Amino acid sequence: MTLKFATSILTPSYTRRPDFKSHESSDKLFAFACSFCQRPVTVEYASLINRGLASEHDLGETFAADAKSFYGMSVVGKSPDGGWPSMTTVECSNCKTMFLLYAGVNEVANSVYFVTMQGITELTEDRAS
Repeated sequence: MTLKFATSILTPSYTRRPDFKSHESSDKLFAFACSFCQRPVTVEYASLINRGLASEHDLGETFAADAKSFYGMSVVGKSPDGGWPSMTTVECSNCKTMFLLYAGVNEVANSVYFVTMQGITELTEDRAS
């Protein structure tokens, strides 16, 4: 059983503004509506910041490579906002729909982070694999 990309709620953009600035944002969570049941799905910004380069390990090398291709990451491997990519999967607590979240994480000064959400994609299970 493998995960496959389905509907994207958010796609990468070069002009998107940061959703989180660690030095001035009071929000600790990024929230979006589940595409199936419309309930809120959340992820901690700190988790996205800390995940950073561990995404490949956490997602598995093959799935991480597929995700980079799906989101059209550059050869350099950076996010369109110039940050380092951070990816994680989250599940809707209500209907159990899975999502892949992709954010660009920019350390603009020592321990000052900007997080820009670049992708939210619903995942489905391919039971044939």
